[in-house]
Amino acid sequence: MDKDIASYIIENDMLRTGDCVIAAVSGGADSMCMLFCLSELAKEMSLSLHAVHVNHGIRGAEADGDEAFVRDYCAAHDIPFTAVHEDVPAIARKEGKTLEEAGREVRYNALFKVARELNASAVALAHNQSDRAETVLLNLLRGSGITGGAGIRPVTHRSGIKLIRPLLSISRNRIEEILAEAGISFRTDSTNLSDEHTRNRLRSMVFPLLTQEVNARSVEHLCDFARDMAEVSDLIDSEARDIIEKAVEDGSVSLRTGKVRIGVKLLKSLPAALQTGVIRLLIPKLTSSLKDISRTHISSIIALMGAGTSKTVSLPYGLTATRTRDFILIGTTDEPGEQEPAESFFETKVITGDARASALTLIATDSSDPFSNKNCTKWFDYDNICENLEFRYPKPGDTIPVMIGGRICRKEVAKVFREAGITAKQAGSVPIVACGDSVIWIPGLRRCDAHFVTPETKTIIEITRTRT
Repeated sequence: MDKDIASYIIENDMLRTGDCVIAAVSGGADSMCMLFCLSELAKEMSLSLHAVHVNHGIRGAEADGDEAFVRDYCAAHDIPFTAVHEDVPAIARKEGKTLEEAGREVRYNALFKVARELNASAVALAHNQSDRAETVLLNLLRGSGITGGAGIRPVTHRSGIKLIRPLLSISRNRIEEILAEAGISFRTDSTNLSDEHTRNRLRSMVFPLLTQEVNARSVEHLCDFARDMAEVSDLIDSEARDIIEKAVEDGSVSLRTGKVRIGVKLLKSLPAALQTGVIRLLIPKLTSSLKDISRTHISSIIALMGAGTSKTVSLPYGLTATRTRDFILIGTTDEPGEQEPAESFFETKVITGDARASALTLIATDSSDPFSNKNCTKWFDYDNICENLEFRYPKPGDTIPVMIGGRICRKEVAKVFREAGITAKQAGSVPIVACGDSVIWIPGLRRCDAHFVTPETKTIIEITRTRT
């Protein structure tokens, strides 16, 4: 048993005495080395070891040979073995995925199924040092942040299953040395020799250049960087969890089914790294994966702190983030977002008695201005409106009284929005003023041709849209 691998397993608390572990074995050098090391460790720690091989139905006779090779090795060494057969190309076509994506899901599902059946403590995957370095470089080049910089972790969890990577600190050269010393052969997957996949090109072209022309220990240094980033990421996550827990208690963060609400004041009070950390921990409350949530998406959410009310950004998985006065709302687009009360956008002032004279002067000026619809203050005859005044958001069927051909007609509010180039979705977040079943003012677009203030008006109500 290689001492470095044994130490790495113990240091990262991958396995404990008496555990049952499932080993994912393809027949390649990495997985055969892992299977051999785990079988040696099983003797020392009384482990129950079970090998699982997944035949993807892609490489025909070659894949069948891989399966037979692993089966025979396990039989010769008394290791329980399970083979799973799946038609990955058919699954990929049916689900609209690439062969790589479909194959990965099939492998995980097969491993998890066996792990649950055997009540296993962990599933072992044969990623090595080069795999971690490749992942770090790919993530950085694709625009990842600190979390992506950590690359592959020694221990992770998925679907409630513990995933361990015993070889993550070991180079491919060392893996082949271990196999040679133990007299163990392995299979070579022909697809790993193709330059069709990005990882293969990194492995065959980029990393040789880095080790030859930049630094012979490039792979090792990328893994050192990954470990540092993992520590930083874990620290940020720990701080962010504490912040969220306290914020839920004081109302700065609200967690509901399909919705998350984050206080703008809270976000602004945090350092940039913790702003990102808080958002990264909140988004999984809405979706099962962060795979397609990039650094750019999180930056766009953070940028909403300085955006105007109702500003919205689109996110993967059917999510949107919207800025309100005091919060950023993140939720699915197929259900209505949480909105601030429409009243919060307005201020009112009732004018009576001697104050009417000065108000009438302002009203006359506003009425003579051809761009008066853009003004943020309007005046109405409160004698006619009184208790029927309402601040709300548009509803289907809303109409606004307008003068057409010398008489008052009802125009659909939806048409007013369409004529202004405002979509139905955008219109739904525009606060309006209504009187009974009629809309009397759509700030910035149209006031009604009714409820005008006249010299006979005894009580005037002044309505101001205080913010946008």
